[in-house]
Amino acid sequence: MDPHLYHAHLDTLRQVPRSPVQQDDEFAAFTAYDYGRRRRLHPDVAWEDACRAYAFAAASHAGHAGTLDLDTELQLEDHWDRLRGDGGPEWPVARTLLRETWRWLDEHGHDHDRIAQAVRH
Repeated sequence: MDPHLYHAHLDTLRQVPRSPVQQDDEFAAFTAYDYGRRRRLHPDVAWEDACRAYAFAAASHAGHAGTLDLDTELQLEDHWDRLRGDGGPEWPVARTLLRETWRWLDEHGHDHDRIAQAVRH
């Protein structure tokens, strides 16, 4: 997983609930919508924590080709535990957000190369 890509997504997503401009970004709009749906199931997960999981999912998707087998999941769980520090939901919730994000990215043909290039500039 590219940490620069993670931080770029995180910086963008932190603004989503407060910025209607960000809603023009399809991925940002997806995360806001998905968070709204999941908020009923996990009312204790604040946006600041959820956006970490969405950014992690987006940054890790390309490196694993959207395939979440047991080995990949164990690697991601370990990486998530180290990355999230004191923020972000516990792995079971983050895993749910990750799976839904990967599904969305697969369905929408998310262009990781374009995003990675934008992050570098």
